[in-house]
Amino acid sequence: MIYIILAVGALIAGVITAIAGGGGMLIMAILMMVDMPIKMIIGTNRLSALMDNGTSAYHYNKNGNVNKTFLKYAIIPGAIGTIAGTKMLAMMDGKVLERLIPMILIALVIHSLTSKKVGIESNFEGFTKKTIAMGIIVTFIIGVYMGFFGMAAGSFFALALVYIFKFDFLEAVATVKPLLFLMGVTSIFFYAAEGLIDYKYALFITVFRILGSRFGSGYASKKGSKLVKPVFLTLCMAIVLKDVFY
Repeated sequence: MIYIILAVGALIAGVITAIAGGGGMLIMAILMMVDMPIKMIIGTNRLSALMDNGTSAYHYNKNGNVNKTFLKYAIIPGAIGTIAGTKMLAMMDGKVLERLIPMILIALVIHSLTSKKVGIESNFEGFTKKTIAMGIIVTFIIGVYMGFFGMAAGSFFALALVYIFKFDFLEAVATVKPLLFLMGVTSIFFYAAEGLIDYKYALFITVFRILGSRFGSGYASKKGSKLVKPVFLTLCMAIVLKDVFY
C-alpha cells in the first residue's frame, strides 16, 4: 500500500516541483509514514529531488527559459553554501535559518499578491554590480539551506530572483532548476557517505517524480507565467501555513 501512495505522491510532487518547486514537502510527509529517521528522510528525499530538478532543468533549458548568465555567477557560491549546510546538518544546528525562510516567504508573497503585475511579465533590464551581489548572497543562503534541510528552497530562491532581477515567474523557476540540481549533487555525497539514503525508496520515488517533472516543465513552458504565478504563490502559502501550524 505504501508503494502506491508513494507512486501517486511522487508523480504529483514531480509536477508541483517543475511548475513551482516545493514538491519535496509532499514526499517527506509520506516518508514519515514509513517510520524512517528524520535525517534519512531528508537524504532519501534529496536523492529523488536531485533527479527531479535535473529533468526540469533539461526541459526548461531546451525551451530557452533558463537565464544562463546568472548561472555563471551563482554556481560557486551555491556549492560553497551547500557544503556549509551539510556540516550544519551533521551538527543539527540550522533551526534559525529553517524558521527564517518561511518568514521571508510571507513578506514576498504578500507583496506579490498586492502587486498583480509582479512576475507576470519580465522587466529584466540586465545585470548590475548591485543585483549580481544580491543574487550571489541569496544563492549562498539557499545553498546552506539546501545542504541541511532543503524543503521548498526552490520556491524561496525563485521568488527572490523575481524581486532582484525582475524576472517573470517562468524564467525565475526555470533558472533555479539547474542550480538546485548542482547543489543537490554537492549535498548527496555527504548524505551517501553518512548512510542517510534509503536507496530502495529513493529510486522508486525518483521514477515517478521524473515522469511528473517532464509533464510539469513542459506544461509550464507552454502556459507561461500566468500559470506559474498562481500555482507558485499557492504553494508558498501552503509552506508558510505548514510552518505556522506544524
